[in-house]
Amino acid sequence: MIVRSAVLEGTVAEADRATFDALARNSILPAITRYPGIREVRLRKPAETEAGAPPIYMIFDLVFDDLAAMHAALASPVRQAVRTEIGAAMKFFTGRVYHLVLEDIATLKGA
Repeated sequence: MIVRSAVLEGTVAEADRATFDALARNSILPAITRYPGIREVRLRKPAETEAGAPPIYMIFDLVFDDLAAMHAALASPVRQAVRTEIGAAMKFFTGRVYHLVLEDIATLKGA
């Protein structure tokens, strides 16, 4: 499995957080599920932050079977349409967005 994480490092003004969070959850997340070949989309926010950690506001995790599926989704016309929806929400965010492409190599479950 491949996980492409979109990391939103920065902040949203207190007055805009409910609006931004609702757009992320109710507009962006469902839009991303339209990507061809996508298996799962997760939206995460920090519950706690260690001292010295970067100010991560939110992370979108897009899960694909493999790199080929991810690249096909990112090259699709669907992604271009989704970017318009993302842009409408991003006016509330101040900071930078970067992506990590990670490969699941092992999973263990606790007792």
